[in-house]
Amino acid sequence: MAAWYFDSQPDELLLDFDEFDKPTRRGGGPWCEEFFRLRLQAAMEAGKLDVRDVWIVASATSRHKHVIVRLSTPMFQFERLTWQIHLGSDLYRARADYMRAGRGIIPASLLIEKTPIVDPVTGEPFWRRPDAECSCVEKHVTEDQFKLGDKACPVWRKYRGMSPWELWGPSPKPQQRVKLKDGHIPLDYIRAQIPKINGRQPQDPEIRKAWAMSRQMASRRR
Repeated sequence: MAAWYFDSQPDELLLDFDEFDKPTRRGGGPWCEEFFRLRLQAAMEAGKLDVRDVWIVASATSRHKHVIVRLSTPMFQFERLTWQIHLGSDLYRARADYMRAGRGIIPASLLIEKTPIVDPVTGEPFWRRPDAECSCVEKHVTEDQFKLGDKACPVWRKYRGMSPWELWGPSPKPQQRVKLKDGHIPLDYIRAQIPKINGRQPQDPEIRKAWAMSRQMASRRR
């Protein structure tokens, strides 16, 4: 059984970490230390966050953690979403949360746990019940759920029944590198599938013409 926790509470931050202990790029401590604990500590000491509780929950995926921070005072949704990013939550999840919030999709942010949350050592229950539950034991992978059609998880269909493409468009396949120069960039240059650049103007005559016109316009504005 999976337990769904929504951003329905104005005093909760819901954070998602794909690799909680991964090393940071700058060679410091692990991600959970530099981008979560130390930033949360600084926010508390500066009086920016009045924290009541912190729970860390092991996800169904290895090295994946969920963190829920309960605040002593309520906070507007967009403030909560911003704090989640600042405290190291997954950026790709965060951008989708913002888009859903901006479009009025409820819930904008959520966490899915294997079971209702309890402390694994003391057995202490979490401070509230899940917002929804389903009988699924496997991770709700979007592509897999779409393939199931009407047989997809009913809770997933109700609260997350969309593809990320509906927010962003399809993810592009990597192409050969296109070198973008300073100044006004013609949209044809953005749209084009350019076979080779090597630091020179593209070989397509229409794109070369558009590029030349943009450079002329830029020089006139000077």
